[in-house]
Amino acid sequence: MRIGAVKRPATPEQARDLAREHGAQALYLAGATSLHFLTDASQKLGKEAKRPIDKNLGKEAKRPIDKKVAILLDRLDLRGISDDGRRYCIGAMTSLAELMNFRAQRWAFHETVRRTATHQIRNISTIGGNICRVFPWCDLPVALLALDAQMLLLGEERYSLSADDFFASQPARRLANGDLLLYVELPPLAAHMGFGYRKEVVTLSGFSLMTVAVRLCLEQGAISSARVAAGGALPFPRRLSQVEDLLVGRPAAPDTFVAAAEGVQGIPWKGREDWSDAYTLQVAKVAVHDALQRALDFAQRRN
Repeated sequence: MRIGAVKRPATPEQARDLAREHGAQALYLAGATSLHFLTDASQKLGKEAKRPIDKNLGKEAKRPIDKKVAILLDRLDLRGISDDGRRYCIGAMTSLAELMNFRAQRWAFHETVRRTATHQIRNISTIGGNICRVFPWCDLPVALLALDAQMLLLGEERYSLSADDFFASQPARRLANGDLLLYVELPPLAAHMGFGYRKEVVTLSGFSLMTVAVRLCLEQGAISSARVAAGGALPFPRRLSQVEDLLVGRPAAPDTFVAAAEGVQGIPWKGREDWSDAYTLQVAKVAVHDALQRALDFAQRRN
């Protein structure tokens, strides 16, 4: 990734206007921890891309390397976590370390963040940067899908998207027109709700090979609603509607969880790090069952 110029806007509106001015060359940067994974055609072809201009003589001319205009977001007032009683509002520039250390009675997001990367990365990486360009191993989109988050963005005006809509496809494509993520809003977990999370890795700080997150709502011992999401072993994070359908209206009991875990059949699990697809399917069953049990334990401890 080649950076040709750097801009440091003072407001979200200035950042949006700069992104629209530079179009495809614009690149929002927060913690910049994902730059290592971004490539362009010039990089693949070498330091200087070349193209033939005379087929008969075979001469080649150097072509200018595509350079990005980096729009640094570090001056924007988009840090911190607030609670107005109806939602937790997380600024897009809030670091993962801040999220991991935050505690509140109806909050569980730190359970996901503390399993993400290393202390050094968490100190630098931001929630906005982490979810606006999603890689297969990303943890936070899975948890945000399960927790029914809302994203507040700036386009021509401010608007919001549910996590289901925001992660329906690669967010980077949706934001290619210069729209900017401002806040992530999380509804608090009521007394009858539980959250469960399971992540499979080779090493403690390694990329996720399987991530599952669950939010259960209980009423008189039965599951009134369920949100189950997975990633890591899928092309893109997604809700597991088949599993959710096997939970809602049924008792919050071991037999229900066993049957629901079987609902991962037919989902296009893809093994990585030498995992076969068949083995990945078996891991998915275990991970879903374990996340469901953790969500139940969470809810029961708080009732």
